[in-house]
Amino acid sequence: MKNNRDLRAFSLIEISIVVLIIGILVAGVTQSARLLSQAKISTAKTLTQSSPVSSVKNLVLWVESTSDVSFDSTETDDAVTITNWYDINPQNSLKNSFTATAKPAYTLNGINGLPAIKFNGTSTIMTSSNFSNIITGSVTVFAVVKLPASVAAQPLIGKRVGSSANFQFGTGTSAAGWQFCDNTCPNYAAGSNAAVSANRAYVASVVYTGTSTAGTSTSTGISFFQNGALANATTETTTSPSTSVAGSLALGGDGVGGFFGGHIGEVIIFDRAIKKEERQAIEGYLGKKWGITMTTAAI
Repeated sequence: MKNNRDLRAFSLIEISIVVLIIGILVAGVTQSARLLSQAKISTAKTLTQSSPVSSVKNLVLWVESTSDVSFDSTETDDAVTITNWYDINPQNSLKNSFTATAKPAYTLNGINGLPAIKFNGTSTIMTSSNFSNIITGSVTVFAVVKLPASVAAQPLIGKRVGSSANFQFGTGTSAAGWQFCDNTCPNYAAGSNAAVSANRAYVASVVYTGTSTAGTSTSTGISFFQNGALANATTETTTSPSTSVAGSLALGGDGVGGFFGGHIGEVIIFDRAIKKEERQAIEGYLGKKWGITMTTAAI
């Protein structure tokens, strides 16, 4: 009987030790994951600060989700909704921001281990009235996004008042890829015709020269790039491209009823068609920062 009691006691001690070891291992894994996340964010911040974006002329908007100054300090915990998303454009001394009443959520592991803002596709949107110079006849847009579980025609960013002069950049169907218009949106003027997949991160770029001639990255028209590769060089289908745009600029939608249902990590806009070398330098920075494999287009 004594031996049996000793065996039972010893078994309880063993169980306690095993539970303690498991707890230590779990805590270690959790701490390691936290440290890894912090290291990735720190690297992203360094890449942002040293990026070529600020040295390219005519930068009118730069929002991204890893910098300390991008959000209010109380709104950078996982799943917390954000009220303001601040423009970090060093070429503009004003601290412009996008604000929201139907607020999207800060997501700590939004795009490849980095924070991003999650829009729900039905109501969340952010707007700003401080970007009246978009567009002035030509424009270049970069966006880092993670597409939703169901890919559909959705506006990522837009500046619209009904169907008047405006511009808009967003996704099409899985087969249609990326879409752009600078007049009579939401009837898109051009599409990339490059297939995209649900729940996948992309660097999407569009260069628009403000003409109705077929485009490449170095000539006229509209050129789409997906992860650095040329997706389509096409024409502007409207007869009178916009030269001025009324209304507020929207992130996560178009401001008049269209919404995006995925994650947005970074948006960069220039109010001109930037050069090939400038585009490739920015795409290289975005790919490295966000962990997205890029292809260097020949044009």
